[in-house]
Amino acid sequence: MGIVQRQTIRGTAWSYLGALLGFVNIILLSPKIFTTGEIGVVQLLLSFATMLAQFSSLGFTNVINRLFPYFRGIRGRHHGFLGLAVVITLAGFIAALVFLKYYAPHFEQANLERSPLISRYSIYLPALLLVTVLFNLLDNYNKVLYDAVLGTFLREFLFRVLNLGLIMLFWAGIIDFDSYVFGYVVSQGVPLIIIFISLLIRGEISLRLEPGFITPHLKREIIILSLFGILTGISTVTLTTLDKLFINTYLGEAEVGIYSIASYFAVLITLPGRSVSKISIPFLAESWKKNDLEKIEDMYVRSSVSQYAVGLLIFIGLLVNIDNIFRLLPDIYSKSAAVIVLISFGNLVSGSAGVNGVVLSTSSLYRYQTWLMFILIGLFVGTSLIFIPLFGITGAALASMISNIIYSMLGVLLTGKRFGLWPYNILHLKMTLVGLAALAAGYFIPQMPLISDIIARSLLVTVIFTAGVWFWKLSDDLNGVAESLMDRFRRKR
Repeated sequence: MGIVQRQTIRGTAWSYLGALLGFVNIILLSPKIFTTGEIGVVQLLLSFATMLAQFSSLGFTNVINRLFPYFRGIRGRHHGFLGLAVVITLAGFIAALVFLKYYAPHFEQANLERSPLISRYSIYLPALLLVTVLFNLLDNYNKVLYDAVLGTFLREFLFRVLNLGLIMLFWAGIIDFDSYVFGYVVSQGVPLIIIFISLLIRGEISLRLEPGFITPHLKREIIILSLFGILTGISTVTLTTLDKLFINTYLGEAEVGIYSIASYFAVLITLPGRSVSKISIPFLAESWKKNDLEKIEDMYVRSSVSQYAVGLLIFIGLLVNIDNIFRLLPDIYSKSAAVIVLISFGNLVSGSAGVNGVVLSTSSLYRYQTWLMFILIGLFVGTSLIFIPLFGITGAALASMISNIIYSMLGVLLTGKRFGLWPYNILHLKMTLVGLAALAAGYFIPQMPLISDIIARSLLVTVIFTAGVWFWKLSDDLNGVAESLMDRFRRKR
């Protein structure tokens, strides 16, 4: 089992354990403990900080992903790469603070009546922004050092453990909502401290600059990559942040809270893709450096097949359990069923493209990816302006789905036309047929008591789908993992 597969499995495991905690935090506890407005304000703070972080990084994430192989050198030094990254990131953070200074009063005034809580807690934005920017920097740096798991563990799992503790303290009346928001921001900083200590212990922290190493050609590449990286980074978070900001503008923070709860289920489909993308970046960057198209194609196709398999299973599980989901939630969330289905389907199609985005961003076509991002922004803004006033939060989900699918397929077409690399084959069609069979079986079960119903439907769908994938040999990676686990089980016996 190679390093990509091992880290993908570990990263995905932590992601799903985090998702389980997130289910407890966001689905089971938050709707019963917080008002929709309180849920919405936390989501808006995080969304706004995430968007600003894309400005603050000044596109240097793009430089890390594509150019680090050219800096890789003596342990911990890497020809001053981290020092350069910190200088540029802090310069971007200062620029973002200046923007906040002049924009914050307008932001608070605009939301004073419709979303009073966001006006009250916007004071935490600078701290949340700094923590987000620095964590993203160190996580990306750690990732190109071939460790994509630690950041996933810290952000997806550990933070949610801390958040669960805060929710319980609020529920018990030990802290009020002001203290909860403060603790939430502080908890965001804990992963940053841990990843810094980890890099320090491994001897990978060195802020010494080596300007003499950067040739005029490399300097030009850094500047161009950073400029395009700013645009790409902004667009990357468009579908995960602008939807909430648009909903807040048109409908208010309470609807943001409802939408956030519903869209959480759809995020489950993206988790394997996140893990694969993170660990594949350094390997694809090295492969492009060597022009090893065969290795790139192998990673591309494998990621597409495995992500579609896992994503399809989760999508079917959500469809057959859609009524059960709303038996778990308060009645106020019942109007958001279409949000789950639409965003989930968009994520499924996007996930089926595998690591297409990473292939593009680490190739000579990174500029084209930025133009595709402009198309994404235009699509999302245009469709949101049309559909949100007409259909409310369902319109936001429809806009997200349409934009996501078109953007993903344009990326697939671009990669195929320019490099002859295509992710799809007959396996995807066979997998879809297996999925339809599992979906039909899930619907045939009569309704039972809640827990029994969830277990029975989910188990039946999982057995039929995984059996089809196994016996039809639809995924070498997933079958390989299953065989490895079975071998370990036999040896222990």
